[in-house]
Amino acid sequence: MPLAVQTENLNLTLDGKLILNDISVSVNEGETLVLMGKNGCGKTVFLKTLAGLFKPQRGSATVFGQNVHHLEHEELEELRRSMGYVFQKSGLFDSMHVWQNVVFALRRFSDLGVDALREKATECLNRAGLKNVEDKYPSELSGGMQKRAGIARAIAMDPKLLLFDDPTAGLDPVLTDAIADLIIEIKKNLGSTAIVVAHDFNLAYKLADKIGLIVSGVLHSVMTTEEFRRTTDPYVEQFREGRLVGPIPVIE
Repeated sequence: MPLAVQTENLNLTLDGKLILNDISVSVNEGETLVLMGKNGCGKTVFLKTLAGLFKPQRGSATVFGQNVHHLEHEELEELRRSMGYVFQKSGLFDSMHVWQNVVFALRRFSDLGVDALREKATECLNRAGLKNVEDKYPSELSGGMQKRAGIARAIAMDPKLLLFDDPTAGLDPVLTDAIADLIIEIKKNLGSTAIVVAHDFNLAYKLADKIGLIVSGVLHSVMTTEEFRRTTDPYVEQFREGRLVGPIPVIE
């Protein structure tokens, strides 16, 4: 299968601290890679590096055959149109109506008029399971509804790559399962590849083709979901079982 994402020996240091340490991983088109690991281990920074928001000191990140960090500004902007990014806390603009949030990027990158933009926003919101919220402000939505609105915004450009930063953080198990079903449905409809940062094992097992465990900025392992469930690897076992004692340090 063609590669959607490939990183090779990716190293990134921020404020003198090594955040990503020699990360190499490949994701085929249509696959879902779930990244797990302790808070602060580098998962979110990895997503942002793929999106070109951070530039590594060494190594490469290639998305659909293009080296993200060798692109000119206009070329990077064009590549980003093929990406949808779902922020951990939805990242909605409080001063805008929900429909305006959804088409924020589309308004910039297309010549659609207001009516067409609003129609597209409604379409995306409906696909995300939201109805009659176009003229509400984000503060008028529940946490779960804000997550769905964030997903609606991410799919407005019909992206080929979806990046989800802990999309179910703070949600109860029922809503988490509903968001997992939504991601599966949207990914299928768009034919997209997905990389998902997650802490919830049920979400990870339901979504993933492969699960990667990051430990202190190092991609320790990448396994199929079934391998991750059953492996006796001490790092994965400790993380999976939530034990303090093991090779993963409690305090970095």
